[in-house]
Amino acid sequence: MKSESSNIYCFDSSALIWINRYYPSRLIPDLWLQLEELFKHRKIISHDIVYGEIVPTSGTKDEIAKLGAKYKSSFLPITNVQGQLALQILTAFPRLIDPNLKKDQADPWIVALVIERMQEQNLFGKDSEYVVVSTEKSESNTKIPAVCKHFKVRHMNLFEFFEDNNWQFKMSKRT
Repeated sequence: MKSESSNIYCFDSSALIWINRYYPSRLIPDLWLQLEELFKHRKIISHDIVYGEIVPTSGTKDEIAKLGAKYKSSFLPITNVQGQLALQILTAFPRLIDPNLKKDQADPWIVALVIERMQEQNLFGKDSEYVVVSTEKSESNTKIPAVCKHFKVRHMNLFEFFEDNNWQFKMSKRT
């Protein structure tokens, strides 16, 4: 069940939260082993803001928080380039975030991170291997899939991510 994809996946909080909620390691341990392998080989990245959304600063940590904390270096910081890109993204898609929320919102930063990486990579003439992974529906014209399409960034939902890695899971018996 090893991944053969050359993609580098940039995860939105929604996909990580979905995995934690609907695919617990006690039922589908293979999934968690494969996720850890991808993190270990830097095939999954995300943003510091996502880290803040999934890893609590105090209290009990759930499985995804523990995995995120273990691979903190995979959650990348804001850069000046991302700041400029996030502004462009929010100008084109102002409803991507809720301006009334008092906390940081990761969606524009996820896409900005991938665009930044694609720009760096394209300096050397390669096609992009970066893909945004979220659970948002592609029919929406205000969510991550629409933003990705507009900025020519590849997007996958969680099931497409599983397929891209040729993953098939068996459920373990509950203990």
